[in-house]
Amino acid sequence: MSLIFYDDSPVFGGHEVMALLGLEAVLAEVSKPLHFFAAAANVKLCTKVAALAASHPHLRLETLGYHSSKFEALRNHLQPSRARRLAHRFSELSPSLIVAIQGNIEHSSLALHAARCASIPVTSYIPVPHSNAVMGARLGAIRDVFSSRLFRLPGSFITISDEMARLLRLQGVTAPIHIVYNGVDTLRFQPGGETDAARQQLNLPTGKILLGIIGRIEFRQKQQHLLVQALAADSALAAACHLVFAGDGPDRGALQSLIQQHRISATLLPWCDPAPLYQTLDALVIPSRYEGLPLVMLEALASGTAVLAADRDGMKDLLTAEWRFVSNSPSALAATLAHFIQQGRPAPAVALVARVRDSMSLEAFRAAFAATIRNLIP
Repeated sequence: MSLIFYDDSPVFGGHEVMALLGLEAVLAEVSKPLHFFAAAANVKLCTKVAALAASHPHLRLETLGYHSSKFEALRNHLQPSRARRLAHRFSELSPSLIVAIQGNIEHSSLALHAARCASIPVTSYIPVPHSNAVMGARLGAIRDVFSSRLFRLPGSFITISDEMARLLRLQGVTAPIHIVYNGVDTLRFQPGGETDAARQQLNLPTGKILLGIIGRIEFRQKQQHLLVQALAADSALAAACHLVFAGDGPDRGALQSLIQQHRISATLLPWCDPAPLYQTLDALVIPSRYEGLPLVMLEALASGTAVLAADRDGMKDLLTAEWRFVSNSPSALAATLAHFIQQGRPAPAVALVARVRDSMSLEAFRAAFAATIRNLIP
């Protein structure tokens, strides 16, 4: 039995983190050669795979001189020779299964075409099955004309939540779908801790309600601006709350300007260890346009921190309707914040925290991912 993992994305993100954890679990069970194809442009991914290969001699890294683009589905359609060349390499290795690591359906889609050309079983490990139009991508509707066909190519799918499985079916998927929840380090993220001490350590106010967003600062997907707008429209919320944004991204400057424009009490932190930050927050807020099953949500819940989120995607799998709000609506977000405060800023339900810590730990993820790959091998 041999396997190929394939990821031609130029960006190292949360899905790559989970894929590598899954790869480690598979390496512990598989002794035959395992090849990992990665875009040379994704230096962080190549470095991490090379480090794994150093301790697992049966893992071999092959770097790709190309990477997926925003118009990858169209590119594959116009340049079919690319798939034929990759299919030839796949055939040389003669794997039992190809695992295409796909942040969305266009990422690594070349492997789907090549696997079909070489008649090799392929599974798509995908967290975000949304259409380009839903994700607000440039020329999204046109791109979807080509990318929608990609959902018919894999022989099976691995996704990260029940809601994502439902969205795959809405995309027309008829192949088997396997759910492997993301996992977080429950030893690192635990309930408890001295809130005031943690706030003092991060130089955050102790007399305010702290609401935070952790992650890439990008308005198109993460929509940090909605939280600022929600407070700007409600003077009582603005007076009571202090916002904390941790991360970096293309809209960091725009976020700073928006905060200053509306005179909102806020702190912008660089990328930092989120574990102590969760201890400071009254609630983590996720106003995203779209998500998969956000690691920050699982980390916060494992830490016993409340989560308020847009009524969509993986958030619908875990959060009750009381703590979800209509997406893309500052007023709906403001209403949920006000309700949260009126209810005394409750911690997440004990059963929910227990579910995350039990079913969505790193150990649970590794076991489930390895078992799923094992069962997919012909």
